[in-house]
Order: sequence, then structure tokens, then C-alpha cells
Amino acid sequence: MSTLEFEDDFSGALERALAEYEGILQELEDGEDTERSPSSEACLQILLLRDKIQSQVTREHSPSTQAVLRLISLDERLSQQGGLIAKTLPLDKFRDLIDPPESAWWWYVQPDKEIHPWDTFNWLWELLTVPILASNFALVAAISSRFLAAGPDALGAFATISQGLIALFAAGAPLSQVGQEVIERWLTAFNLPKYLWHEAKLTLALTVFLGLLGFQSYLPNIARFYVRRGIAAQRQFQTTIALAQFQRALELDPNNMEAHFRLGNLYEDLLEFEQAKAEYRVALLGDCIEAYNNLGRLYIVRPRDYTGAATLLRQGQLKLENRDMVEIQFCSSASLPALESALLKNLGWARLMQGRPLDAQSELRQALEINPYDGASHCLLAQALEAQNEDPAEVLERWQQCYALARGLNPEEDNWLEMARQRLFQAEFEEAEPSAVPDQGPPPDR
Repeated sequence: MSTLEFEDDFSGALERALAEYEGILQELEDGEDTERSPSSEACLQILLLRDKIQSQVTREHSPSTQAVLRLISLDERLSQQGGLIAKTLPLDKFRDLIDPPESAWWWYVQPDKEIHPWDTFNWLWELLTVPILASNFALVAAISSRFLAAGPDALGAFATISQGLIALFAAGAPLSQVGQEVIERWLTAFNLPKYLWHEAKLTLALTVFLGLLGFQSYLPNIARFYVRRGIAAQRQFQTTIALAQFQRALELDPNNMEAHFRLGNLYEDLLEFEQAKAEYRVALLGDCIEAYNNLGRLYIVRPRDYTGAATLLRQGQLKLENRDMVEIQFCSSASLPALESALLKNLGWARLMQGRPLDAQSELRQALEINPYDGASHCLLAQALEAQNEDPAEVLERWQQCYALARGLNPEEDNWLEMARQRLFQAEFEEAEPSAVPDQGPPPDR
């Protein structure tokens, strides 16, 4: 056979194979239009025919340009039917039997993914997930900064690490391939349908968001825990530890008036009067009733604003008297009688410093009716009685009570104790002076 005759025979065989290829493709396409499933025979026939065509076009004699273009066009049509063929035939079994090369792509077509009605909203779930995840990280940063602002401790470190890990886990699915694989394995283990995975990831992110919000709303309770630790440290005179605990409490809950009040107490003990007054003012704005007493006392000491002190103390008294009608908050463990006595004592002190000893005497006597063992009230009442030249016997009695009961825990009481010591020494000296002079007897007769 001549070369020309061989080429004509090759071209004719290829044309017949392409025509058969096109015919079977047309049947598949017509069946798709009529929603009729193709037969397994037809699907297998077209794949085997494609193998035959491939073996023809790889011979020594290349096909014509027209045949190549026609084959490319038919292959595109076959690719479009690939999902239908893969759904009809168990291609994995045929691949094991025939062992086609990877270049025989028609044996490796995959079935079309079935789109569940819920999957049409996947874009919406992803769109909602992203801002929630961003909010989660913002909440973690905000909460962690509160725990760590006053220095790290065990509870703060645990809270920071745990909430960070939870937020990172919830964000793993959309933000990293590894996280996505981990979460998808979990969803598979729970037998959750794949069309619900996007909704599940959104639910997880939303759950973490609500959990973080709940944790943030619980911070005031944790702040109260730190306040209790601070009180315990303060009672054991561990000032540095108490200071740190109250500061941590305020980082977690700036509206904790007890922490402000007790921090003011600590600053006052450390003679940091300006910082103490600043904390007392905040506590006063939060209706902390004890703050009126402590701030009023500091006004007497520094800057010796006696009128301002009297005003604050009187306001505190009125609030305490009308506590059933106005909102007040108790910020210490002091009893109600003790607080009433302290307000009266400090108001009497302010009146005394204003040059109003009679008003001071009235306030101080009321204070002693409530608490007869308050040494400071006795010291101040003794000074008020002295200023009015009252009964020396009562004045001396008050100085005796002052010396016996006052503790001298602040500079003012220490000064009053020294005054009481001097007055008592003077009284003893005056009492002993007449007996110290010898009796001369009557004058001699002249």
C-alpha cells in the first residue's frame, strides 16, 4: 500500500471515529435536555471510543488540522458531560481494571457537586462570620489588657491564655488551613451534614462571642474577689500586696466603689493625701457613704478647709439619715453606729477648728452617746470645753478619757495625746503644790 493510500485510510478511520464520538455525545446531551439518565453502556462506549481516538492521533501520521479542531470541540462537550458520566459509572473500578494514564483525563472526571438549598446562603454565613471573629479578638485584647495592666498573676494569666485559645480555635476554620481541617474533622465526627458546616462555623464564632461578652460582664465579680484578697492583705499589714489587689480590682471594674474607698485608705496610711483624696472623691461620686467621712476628715487636715469639711460631713449625715429614700453604698465593714459616731466626731472637729466650740461640743457629745469609748471624741470635747471655760472637773475627766482611750495612730491623735499628758501632769502638779509648802504656823507675837 502506498503512503498516500495509508494516509487516506488513516484519515477515513479517524473521521469515522470522530463521527461516532459526536453521535454518542449528542445522545448524552439529548438525554440531559429531556432529564433522562444515560445508560451505563453508552457512557462506557464513549470513554472506550475516546481511548481509540487517542491511539489513532498518536500514530506516526498526524491528523489534519480540521480533525484536531473537531476533536478539541468534541472533548469540550465530553468534559461538560463528565459529571453525568462519573455519576453513572463507577469510574474508580474501571480505572483499576484498565489502568489508564493520567493524560487520559476522561477516565478521571468527577461527578458534579450537588448544591444543597442551604449552600446558596454560604456567602452570607461567611460574611457574618468575619466581623464576629474580629469582635472576638477585640474582646480578648480588651479583657486581657485589664488583667495584665496591674501586673500579671496566676488568675490573670490563666484567664488571658484560655480566652485567647478559645478565640483562636473559633477563628481557625476561616483563617488557616490547619484550623479548617481540625474543625471539619470535628464536624464530621459529629455526623453533621456538610451543607450545614458554614452555619456551624458561624454558630461556633457566635458562641465564643457571647461567651466572651458573658465573661466580660462577669469581671465585676472577679474584681470583688481581688477586693477581698486586698482586705485580707491589709488586715495583715501587707500594704504592697493590698495595693496591688485593689489596683487589679479597679482595672477589671472601674466602678467598684469599695476598691476606690479602700485604696484611698491605703494611700492615707502611706501619707499620700492627694492620691487618697482622689480615690475618696471617686468613691463619693459612687454614693459611697464612708467617703464623705474620710474625705471630710482629710479636708480638715489638708488643706485645712474646715468649711468644706463641715459641708461634706453634713451631707454624709443627711444621706445616712435618709438612706431609705436615697441611694447609698456601704464600702467598709464598719457598723452603722460606728459610722454615725465618726461623722459626728469629725463634724465636731471641723466646728472646733472653725472657732465654734459650742456647736463642736454638741456634735461631740452626740458622738460619745453612740460610742463612749472613742478616745478622739474625748480629746476634742476636752478642747471644746476648755475653749468655753467650762467646769474644770469635767475638762480634766475628758482629758483623762482621751489619754486612756486614744490610740495615736495618726499625727492628730498623737498631738492630742501629748496635750492630754501635759494637762494631766499640770493637774497633778497643781494638786500636789499646796502640800509641798511647809506650815509656818501663826506669825510670832510682837
